Amino acid sequence: MRVITFLINDSLFGVDITMVKELYRNIQYTPIPCASKCVIGLLNLRGQVVTLLDLASLIGYADRPSKERNLCIILKKRWEDDDIVGFTIDEPGDVIDLEDGDIQPPPANIRDMDNQYLAGVAKLKDRLLLILDMEKIIE
Repeated sequence: MRVITFLINDSLFGVDITMVKELYRNIQYTPIPCASKCVIGLLNLRGQVVTLLDLASLIGYADRPSKERNLCIILKKRWEDDDIVGFTIDEPGDVIDLEDGDIQPPPANIRDMDNQYLAGVAKLKDRLLLILDMEKIIE
């Protein structure tokens, strides 16, 4: 499995690279009044409207320090809804290859992040990689 990694609140996350359309820098978005706290706004990506999500808020980082949101990952369209979805990140990481044996199921006692969004955990050389299930997050 190939995974693209990124940082949110100094935690290393990853998603299956086959879900990713592109990394988009210097985003300019339009906020949506009265939207859910997880929806940042709408982004015009070469004529296509993209719903921009605050992934950190969605997965449980409620007390996240305010940061300039200028990086996002745009996901490929795989679901029935016509909207394309993107989410903000703090820093991009690398694309890494993981073997099936490298990925372990998420621990049952996770409390900080809703376990439903976590597909697995991989031990890297110097830290843990939390692999997100983007299909569940989009739902």
